[in-house]
Amino acid sequence: MVYTRTIYITRVFSDSEVRVEVIKKDDLIRKAGDLRVLPFVARKVLETLNDENCSIDDLSDIIENDQTLAARVLKISNSALYGLRHEVTGLRQAILLLGFKTIRSLVLSVSTRALYKKFGMTEKIIWEHSVGAAIAAKMIAGGLGSSELGEAAFVGGLMHDIGKVVLNNETPDVFAEVMMKIYNDGVDSIVAEEEVYGYNHVEIGAGVVGKWGFSPLLVKIIENHHRTDYKTDDIKEPLTLSSIACVNLADHVCKALGIGYRNRDETLVLHELPSAVFLKVPAGKLETLVKDINDTYTKEKSIFD
Repeated sequence: MVYTRTIYITRVFSDSEVRVEVIKKDDLIRKAGDLRVLPFVARKVLETLNDENCSIDDLSDIIENDQTLAARVLKISNSALYGLRHEVTGLRQAILLLGFKTIRSLVLSVSTRALYKKFGMTEKIIWEHSVGAAIAAKMIAGGLGSSELGEAAFVGGLMHDIGKVVLNNETPDVFAEVMMKIYNDGVDSIVAEEEVYGYNHVEIGAGVVGKWGFSPLLVKIIENHHRTDYKTDDIKEPLTLSSIACVNLADHVCKALGIGYRNRDETLVLHELPSAVFLKVPAGKLETLVKDINDTYTKEKSIFD
């Protein structure tokens, strides 16, 4: 498969060069950071959960106002990702069994899909990779025994490339040039973006999600998901560092499996990655986990569409 797209780009000509005219980073973050970009129900859920007096009924009533969203939240609640022993038939039951933080994660995962203004080849690639990373990050975190880490990793995996969504939504023709560099020429995404824009999706994603008022933890995950050093002193909170490592490893697992990529990357030695070493995931366990992630993604990916 070769990535192709008709590109119409405004170019600025000078005596010595031809370059692409792109929006400035701060202007793009300011424009995309408007909270109204988020679906209404997602905004209301975030606002409600920030209220310490929020009740199960308050949260359930908001979600039930969008029957499509409510149905999808229940569908994901009953998936293999959560492994509940009995079928969940109502939102109040789901909130009781899974808790506020998990329901928030599910609402955000369902609502994120609406951030894609259209759905062609570019959007399909980014969405499949994001879903794969969310599933992989949650399953990696699941082996570490922390439900809080599992939810942080899940949302972090789903949102780690939100900067690419913003770039594609706001500057589709310019971003098409980036995609061709990545998928046709094998250029790393950060390198390709900086060549074309002068900045990258990590900077945009962290800036926009911060403007939306999401948790500082999610901002840190997005900001650091390409991190290779887990021994530095700039991030002292263990949950934050473990969440970043889970998402980084999940991102590489998706590359190894070809989720959101043209081909599998068979050169990756996953257990030697700094994130895998930090999380203390041995080679044998990781090999089994990758197979389980692939099986779960294949089985469950449709519930996110």
